Amino acid sequence: MSFGNFDDPWPDDRRFPRRKHKRNRNEFRTYSKEERSKDLSFYEPFSLETVEMDCADDEDKAEALACLLYESVNDASASFFAYDIETEMRSKGFGPGEGFPEGMIYYAWDLRNAKVEMSAVDYIRFILDWVEDMLEDIRIFPEDLESEFPPNLERDVIKPAFERILHVYAILFHYQTRNPVERIERYALESTFGHFIYASLYWGLLDFNSETAKYLQEQIDFPRETYVRELNNKK
Repeated sequence: MSFGNFDDPWPDDRRFPRRKHKRNRNEFRTYSKEERSKDLSFYEPFSLETVEMDCADDEDKAEALACLLYESVNDASASFFAYDIETEMRSKGFGPGEGFPEGMIYYAWDLRNAKVEMSAVDYIRFILDWVEDMLEDIRIFPEDLESEFPPNLERDVIKPAFERILHVYAILFHYQTRNPVERIERYALESTFGHFIYASLYWGLLDFNSETAKYLQEQIDFPRETYVRELNNKK
């Protein structure tokens, strides 16, 4: 997806970030709410075609999933940073364990893998940074085009990352349903989430019976039903 003039960092037809580009979150703040509200083309409608196009014909599955993880965390970041949602959430003064959907608390972890309780807004920051750090780790995502990906990339990296990105969306939807937001902000979140669900269904990356998925049932139903309908129409 393209957000304003946030340039596609890949200079050729290859979609996966082996030619790395450190995401600059400040670029998401370049455009004001007023500028973005005049142009819904910042956000593409989700479709099966756009998911299929994310994987070039000559890419293997691991490379396609790596590309997908980059784009998915980028989209989640845009939903969080583009409209100063982070600033608004921090202004609420959420403490550790606060700002999460009812009945849920997501925990971060330290270097010893011990649980760390933090606020919802700090948890989002933690997850986005965690995924970005993995994308920058050449042991997981090698820069050398001849190098192989880890053998269990999907199980050990992609699926856990997608589960945590789903947590991010749960927090954002929870916040938006309890605070007045502009139409473009809601549309942006629903659009990026729709892409995320389409990709998750296409590659089988999420457990849709998880507590978080159940909480997001209403938001998941529309893209899932649309996905199934498109898939059936192709047969």
